[in-house]
Amino acid sequence: MRIQTLFILSIFLVNGVDAQQTTDHDLLNIVHISADDVGYGDISGFGAKDIHTPYIDRMANEGIRFTDSGVIEVDGSQLNYVIEGEGKPCLVIGSSIYYPRTFSDNLRQHLKMYFVDMKWFAKDYVTEDLDNVTIESIVQDVEQIRLALGLSMPLIMGHSIHGTIATEYVKKFGNQVSGLVVIGSPAEWGNATYNEKAAALWASASPERRKIQEENWGKVKELDRLTGQEEASARYNNMSPQYWFDPEYDAGWLWEGMTVHSEVTQHLFTKVFHEYNMFDPPAAINVPVFVGLGKYDYVIPYTLWRSDYESIPDFRLVLFEKSGHTPQLEESRHFDKELIEWISHKFK
Repeated sequence: MRIQTLFILSIFLVNGVDAQQTTDHDLLNIVHISADDVGYGDISGFGAKDIHTPYIDRMANEGIRFTDSGVIEVDGSQLNYVIEGEGKPCLVIGSSIYYPRTFSDNLRQHLKMYFVDMKWFAKDYVTEDLDNVTIESIVQDVEQIRLALGLSMPLIMGHSIHGTIATEYVKKFGNQVSGLVVIGSPAEWGNATYNEKAAALWASASPERRKIQEENWGKVKELDRLTGQEEASARYNNMSPQYWFDPEYDAGWLWEGMTVHSEVTQHLFTKVFHEYNMFDPPAAINVPVFVGLGKYDYVIPYTLWRSDYESIPDFRLVLFEKSGHTPQLEESRHFDKELIEWISHKFK
């Protein structure tokens, strides 16, 4: 299908500068592009596969994206944040670079989203004794972030392990938030139940998907030479058949510009959340909870979750039938519809 788009380009002179009285050196290079019916995900630099926009991609990469942004200092580490959208405040923990790329412009019309780095994604990270990094210390980091942003009773949202962290935060600071949104997050990790559920779901995968994964495993040796962001991006793509509904999806664009402290993320998954069970021992969660899971997420199997929990009286789980690990990106319209309806109903 051909998409015809009208682009109107205009160059603005800022603060009433008279072009006749200035040199080229004095003028700001600002190009304003108005595009009809083009969304964030319709730019090839942001993941569109059927539309190619090389010149817009280049301008975006060489320019500046205007958002509210700043830095929060936690234990000496500088945690970047960006604020986008309007509506109910929502603290999105994890990365100020990766996660804004996964949510639609439509959702930003309903939520004022505060995207904040955790330490393992901080560009300016102060090395700490990892033996002191625990669920409790991470939860305290999140509370420092909330206080620094001056957020009163926001939603708190997290994807993957960050959704698990958000849940742990609510267990301790549930009186500081109005609701919890968890996306593709493990209810259990690093224990026998997780291993059993993950193996069983992967065994149900199609022969074609399993074949692609076997072929990708042949590239594992290449990962040994990589570190940080390059290693994380390559490993993520290596496991595309287990992460995405499209088993050949290239997620490299999500990782561009990221800083990844591999030693900290490794500690998270092998130590902090080893033998982890979100509901053992039971802990009361007294705010509304929305959980979004992908049916084709073989890394975090949806079978780890139940449809209801006694410790969560107000609980909604949505299984996205054509998504893997990231339903907010893979089925953005369906995801937005479900979440916006939930928000509208719970927070009138």
